[in-house]
Amino acid sequence: MSTASITTSAGPLDVQNIVSQLMTVEKQPLSSSQSKISSFNSKLSDIGQVGSALSGLQTSVSSLSSGAFLHTLKASSSDPTVATVHASGNGAAGNYLLDISELAKPRQLVFDQTAAGQSISSANSPLDNVPDTLTFEVAGSSTSVQLRDAASSATASTSRDSSTTTATTPTSVSLQNIADKINSANASVNASIVQYKGSYSLVIAAAESGSDHAFSITAGGSDSSVDETATNTLAGLVQSNTAIGESNDASDATLTVNGINVSSSSNTLDDVISGASVLLQKTGQASIGMTQDNSSITSSLQAFVDAYNKVQTAIGSAAAGTLKGDAALTSIRSQLSAVLQTPVSGADPLSSYAYLSQVGIAIQKDGTLALDQSSFSKALASKPAAVANLFGNSSNTGFADRFNSTINNLLGPAGIIVTKQQDLSQNVSDETTHQTQLQTKVSSKQADYLHQYTSLNATLAKMQQSTSNLSGLLATSSK
Repeated sequence: MSTASITTSAGPLDVQNIVSQLMTVEKQPLSSSQSKISSFNSKLSDIGQVGSALSGLQTSVSSLSSGAFLHTLKASSSDPTVATVHASGNGAAGNYLLDISELAKPRQLVFDQTAAGQSISSANSPLDNVPDTLTFEVAGSSTSVQLRDAASSATASTSRDSSTTTATTPTSVSLQNIADKINSANASVNASIVQYKGSYSLVIAAAESGSDHAFSITAGGSDSSVDETATNTLAGLVQSNTAIGESNDASDATLTVNGINVSSSSNTLDDVISGASVLLQKTGQASIGMTQDNSSITSSLQAFVDAYNKVQTAIGSAAAGTLKGDAALTSIRSQLSAVLQTPVSGADPLSSYAYLSQVGIAIQKDGTLALDQSSFSKALASKPAAVANLFGNSSNTGFADRFNSTINNLLGPAGIIVTKQQDLSQNVSDETTHQTQLQTKVSSKQADYLHQYTSLNATLAKMQQSTSNLSGLLATSSK
């Protein structure tokens, strides 16, 4: 069955051009709808930028409300070869004299001979008298290390009774095998192999320094205290006098800090100087200085100022563009300004600090903030407690507290930002539905125009043909 189709066959009319001109008028409502959607999306983008800037401002003020940023310290050492220091947080400023008499060391045992008292010439050659297992004990916990694995069974046959017997041949063990097995057992000890002048030594050391982490050999060897005559064995290995001298017992770090005796199983001291982590490098004296880190304080304040100004820039850009005259922007700007212009409750601006402008953070003519670092440093040095109270306090009336609360309301589910975004999204959805309806109407109208003018064109074509035929007949009859 053939399908009817509309054609714009030859005729006196330019059907496509006529229909195209008519559709230009018909499509005007559709173009208007598309422009509306574009405008709504632009507004969504602009209000989203404002919301993002507000979120950044909230992040910056969150770090200010506790006042901890005002106590950030930097640390220095008078002699980094004796002790290095890293400021790990807030603490107390001051100078601390360290006098280190001994560093913390792990227990270490060195084995350099076979059970027969011979030097070890290869790390991979089989050793004699190696036990199947050895056991280490560290801090009351024991770990067994399996040194010897069972090899494949070897089968032997006897001709007398044709019976078959099976014997298990143990695998050979080398110095490298022993080290690898110990290291993979997680026994809180480390094994290493050292080569010197063609001879190999096995070095066993506690994973951590200090007497609390010293290891002992409870199986697979013998263990005694380290001194000039002590003899230890391990996995069929023994010590020469040289190895005994290279071994040592665990020891704790001992030092004084401003005359106070301190001992530590580690050479890293995290709980001796508040806000600092000290790494002991060698015995000797070093002075540790803890001073206020003004650059870090300034950085935190400048981050707040920059975040606030970014909000103002985002609002200004939106107000000058797609959201010109929008009440939502006016309300946001007004609420932020109110926070800055309202003094901290209970603070007397005559005898203390009640406004940020009193400590060098002032509002400019364009509504942005500017930080005067020198003024802030003077205010902090003069009245540190009052400066801290400006940003946060137990009553939650500090500027950081109030900014945080205000932004929570603006960005919350019922806040201006979310409400505005929801309204604009609904506008886009409604206009998209309307646009679909218009498109359907336009497509139908175009089909109608094509049908009407194509039919008219065909009729006119027939009329032209009839006129031509009649003219031909008249011309013939006149001859």
